[in-house]
Amino acid sequence: MREQFQKVKTNLEKASEGVQRINEEFKKANKNIQLFPIEKNIKHQFRRYMLFLSDNSDYNKKEFLQNFDSSGGKKPLKDLYGIVIGTPLFGKPLLNVILTYEEKSRRPVEEYCAQLKYLFCMGITTLLAHDAVTGSAKEKRHLEKWRQKMTTVQDNINAAIEECIDSFPIQAKTDCHRLVRDREGLTKQELADALIEMLKERYDWVGWSVRVCKSHSSIFYSKTECECPTGQSRFKVTTTDEEVYIWVSYSTYLKPLDKKLIQDFIQSQKTPTVDNIAEHLFEKLQGYYMVQIVKSCKHLVCSSSFADDCHYWEKHANVYVCVHSF
Repeated sequence: MREQFQKVKTNLEKASEGVQRINEEFKKANKNIQLFPIEKNIKHQFRRYMLFLSDNSDYNKKEFLQNFDSSGGKKPLKDLYGIVIGTPLFGKPLLNVILTYEEKSRRPVEEYCAQLKYLFCMGITTLLAHDAVTGSAKEKRHLEKWRQKMTTVQDNINAAIEECIDSFPIQAKTDCHRLVRDREGLTKQELADALIEMLKERYDWVGWSVRVCKSHSSIFYSKTECECPTGQSRFKVTTTDEEVYIWVSYSTYLKPLDKKLIQDFIQSQKTPTVDNIAEHLFEKLQGYYMVQIVKSCKHLVCSSSFADDCHYWEKHANVYVCVHSF
């Protein structure tokens, strides 16, 4: 009966995620519909300007000026700014929709923002070129106006990327939960490796360590680590199997470890236990480190994306020791 309830819960969770994803796809599609004619006109104007630059003939000059006017003049650039900022005409700011659609994945958001800035560059270049060719007195005014507007655009881009960086622990925990839920039948090592590969791909600027254990062994963290002000250097992944424990820890500050100091300290303990190692190892390290001590069990595995000199994972007598910076 318990397993049946769990299956129902899992199916409902997947269905809810599916509905949410459809909603996100719909919002993204609406933004694409708004953006398509804007992008098309800006690129068309820019192409005509490039042709004029490559062959500065009267014909190409005439074509550039006529096509600029027929494709909306400065309106496509103005509309691009409106869709990014989120004016009443265009609704929710574009990058807010992209953040949700990409699940705050930093690299896809950065790539999208880079393409967006390139589109702005094409539009502004063409507008200023049109002013110069026609001898418009508005050139300096347009230059200053778009300098200010691009500062606002860059602020929006910076805020979007910062949100990806700041919120990665929460999103990573969700990603791990989905992977564990959807990929049943993996061995403990396969599961740990799969989690690391997923985390490396989505959060490549972070160091990751995953421990998986099928046991009722106790886990103890040092008091110092539990009292870390951020509290954001590790999380536990929930599973449908109550005997499976999954711990994920991470670091954005990849600092090499003094492994000899760790080994010497543990070996100096006459009877190394979870308690005394966890209590005193921080004092020896003298820095900001994540320490996890696990009682030995037969099914404990670890996988890591850290460089060897930044991650410590060893068995000492009846305990496993995991250390890295955080």
